[in-house]
Amino acid sequence: MNRKTIFLIASALVMFNCAFPANRDGMRVTDFKAPKKVGDKIYINESVGGSITLPFWISKISDEEFTAAVKESVAAAGLFETLEEQFGNNWHLKIEIVDVDRPYFGTTFTVKTKIKYTLSKGTQVISELLVDESGEATMGDAIFGVKRLRLANENSARANIKKFLEEVSKMQVKAPGKK
Repeated sequence: MNRKTIFLIASALVMFNCAFPANRDGMRVTDFKAPKKVGDKIYINESVGGSITLPFWISKISDEEFTAAVKESVAAAGLFETLEEQFGNNWHLKIEIVDVDRPYFGTTFTVKTKIKYTLSKGTQVISELLVDESGEATMGDAIFGVKRLRLANENSARANIKKFLEEVSKMQVKAPGKK
């Protein structure tokens, strides 16, 4: 083989094996509508605990993309009237990505996400939910492992967000001071 052929093969391997982060479109929940509104305005903090994806490593879930997916999912579900851009004395959501358990090789990738959601109204913590959900992607979803892992990350994150939305929609919130 000549140098040009080796360079082209090496370039193709690099291009097809670059890891891409889970993105908000893949993590966003679009198939859940809340039966009733929980509250009026909510401020959602940027999540903590996520990781950036390095090009030659493995797909990960970033705080920025996960937070955007949660915001878009909350808005689409209709749990709250509006999303606030600044922290106020209304509803407030803190998100912590506690653990993302992902495989490094295989034909079917199953990713498990454990995420803690803390929902407050003013200074009162209304609910702390630790949601542990998984998602998978198979060879039928993607031949290349790096893409399959990204899809499994997104499927797991979407399942996690959906479980959070379902749990919040079941809450019975009483006005402060009432029993």
